Amino acid sequence: MALAVLVASCGPKTQEMGTKNAPSAGPREAEGGIQFICYASKAHRVVIVGDFNNWSTTADPMYDRQGKGAWSITLPLSPGRYEYKFLIDGEKWIPDPGNPKKIKDGFGAHNSVVEVKR
Repeated sequence: MALAVLVASCGPKTQEMGTKNAPSAGPREAEGGIQFICYASKAHRVVIVGDFNNWSTTADPMYDRQGKGAWSITLPLSPGRYEYKFLIDGEKWIPDPGNPKKIKDGFGAHNSVVEVKR
């Protein structure tokens, strides 16, 4: 499985939620699938939502394992094109600010797009 796109981080556009700018880690191949990282130092909860989980706000919570604001999750995504956003503290839906590949979401904003190839 190869990853053909992106940078995934919560950064500049999330400052109003108390997050910090950080270098983009980008979705990347990891053991078990594709790893996403969202930097949100003051968040209490971060969830990745997208068409891969039917836009569920509870299916894929991210974890800040070191307590430093680097929320991460590894998803076993099959090859394909996926739209996603990060949900910060249950109220702020944001496209990945570090990912230049976006598409209109039909609600006046944008979704981030990741493409996974074999």
